[in-house]
Amino acid sequence: MLNSSPKTPCIGLCSTVFGDSVCRGCMRFIHEVIDWNRYDATHKAIIWQRLDEHLRLILPQYVRIYDPRQIIETLQQQHIVYDANNLWRGIYQLLRVADKGIISTEKVGFSLKEGCQWSDIQEKLYELAYVYYEKDFLRAHNNKEQS
Repeated sequence: MLNSSPKTPCIGLCSTVFGDSVCRGCMRFIHEVIDWNRYDATHKAIIWQRLDEHLRLILPQYVRIYDPRQIIETLQQQHIVYDANNLWRGIYQLLRVADKGIISTEKVGFSLKEGCQWSDIQEKLYELAYVYYEKDFLRAHNNKEQS
């Protein structure tokens, strides 16, 4: 069983190279993408916590879970690293794989609510990440400059 956290939130679709302040792939702030390998475990855990909280806030609006055991089984079959205590991150990973056409979302233990699409989820996650970036990082940075 691959029951742990991935080493990085990176999914190989970085948009910070195009000037985005928040990566549209992993939803980290640009400085977090750049400095990730310099962060200690505590700092990385804080970032993971924020990313996971965003999944817990957004995914329930779009996803209906009907069989958590099937979700875990599908994660294992796909060799996707997951955290058994964080089913939302696993669902997010399965949605990414399904978007690439690698798996079908039938019989995976969850379904998208009627009318919901992967692009809707991605856009809402990005919007939330960007709001956090503006609220927390930019405000802290501006306060530091004013001191």
